[in-house]
Amino acid sequence: MTEKDSSRILNFGDRLAIDRAVKELAHARNAYELEKRARELAAKGKSALNALLRHLEASDPALRGGLGRLAQHLDPDMTIAALRQAAMDESRSDAARLTAVMILERYLDQEIDPALAQRIPASYDVARESGEEAIAIAETEPLVLVEYAEQLLDEPAEIVQAVLQVIKDMDDPRRARLLMAVAAYGHDSLQQDIITTLGSIRHPLAIQALKTLWHLSASSLQPLIQRQLQKLRMAGTLEEPGGEIRALWSPVNAQGHSFLWFIHAHPSDTTRGDLLVLILHDELGVVYASAHPDLDLNELPMPAPRGATHQVRMVDSHHQVLLTELDPQLGLKALDEALALLAAQASPWPGELVVFGHWLWSQRHLPPPEASWPKLPSPSPEMDEEKAQALLEHPAFAGWVWLLPELEELLAATREKELRKEDPIHLQIIELLLNDRNRPLLSKRLLQQARWLKLARDPKTASHAMAVRSAVMAGDASHPFIRQLAWRSLLTAAADRAMRKALRLLS
Repeated sequence: MTEKDSSRILNFGDRLAIDRAVKELAHARNAYELEKRARELAAKGKSALNALLRHLEASDPALRGGLGRLAQHLDPDMTIAALRQAAMDESRSDAARLTAVMILERYLDQEIDPALAQRIPASYDVARESGEEAIAIAETEPLVLVEYAEQLLDEPAEIVQAVLQVIKDMDDPRRARLLMAVAAYGHDSLQQDIITTLGSIRHPLAIQALKTLWHLSASSLQPLIQRQLQKLRMAGTLEEPGGEIRALWSPVNAQGHSFLWFIHAHPSDTTRGDLLVLILHDELGVVYASAHPDLDLNELPMPAPRGATHQVRMVDSHHQVLLTELDPQLGLKALDEALALLAAQASPWPGELVVFGHWLWSQRHLPPPEASWPKLPSPSPEMDEEKAQALLEHPAFAGWVWLLPELEELLAATREKELRKEDPIHLQIIELLLNDRNRPLLSKRLLQQARWLKLARDPKTASHAMAVRSAVMAGDASHPFIRQLAWRSLLTAAADRAMRKALRLLS
């Protein structure tokens, strides 16, 4: 074998590896993983662009979305020119040309000139052809429904309506899930139209879709959803039995994040089930979602009485977190509150909730029964330095430091010397913790800590957290917990700054 032949074989091997990596974009478990994979692929430069062009014919909406993400990280001039050429190339299939246009418009913010638009086939023809394939792929990769919905809703209104009519006319009852995904991301009038259609699909999947949309639609549409559910039940459509659900919840960290897990046991095999991991934020709502379907439930914390606490290693991570067993209705209440925050910002729903929400809510009555958070204990009457330190060392407060943007500036203005308590910078941080911006947040997070501690059957520590909350609300700068939290935050910020400085010197 000549050196030239060997080089060709190696290049062919590289091409195969890049093609495999492009195909794997369709299997990213969430948006964060998709973004990471797209960035890594884009580092291959022109080889990655050539692979993108080879996959323009993909009918899988998830893969088409992955190609769009990849395009965003490639050289824009080179990528835009190549995609425009692909869109004009009449030797390519309609699907490939439309995918090129979709990437240009949706992911690269390019306007398509009228001359080019006239040479492109009607996009709903291709969307119609891919509808059945999306439904089939969703059997093993449910998130493809979300990708399909997002791509469809980027089309002009008349095309959306034309494609929706095609989906409505399908005989496959699984169309209920595809319609639900489109409704979850559509405007109110589109949702209303789809909800009415779902009421005519006499299949348990339509009931699942309607129950999911009840939680992901404006409150003004909830009566319509209930009427369609009643219509299906009166027509004899029965709900499929759902498996048992468990809810597990973590303490909140100082930045307002907490974990909420839902575990669903399959009714046909209780040794297997689904896991939905959510990260909630007390101002932003649901900020992360990850679904793990069809797990061996023996790999997860074993069922325990309400209030039992588990120390759990996160799936695919070495990070450990405290989770307490929660009444599932309280877990759903926490999720309801987070979804309300998300809706107030007009943020899109996490795709995992759209396509896996049916087992979360399948057994829930609508409207749901009111669940109440537990009554919290009264604040403990006294808290000295020792109790304050013990509270900060409690596992629920592990890692509690207050990240203040002003800390970097304060440290930069402080002369290089050993930091001491009661130094001016320490007193300034105490003032910052209790200012009009931070005091309400600190108070809110202490309340949630007290709630978690009460649910974790630790009312004494919950009482201490309530005492600190009272001091925060009163602006008590002398309270030992507040002073120690400020000191801990200062030391953490100083250590981070020193580490960054050392790394700069090394580089």
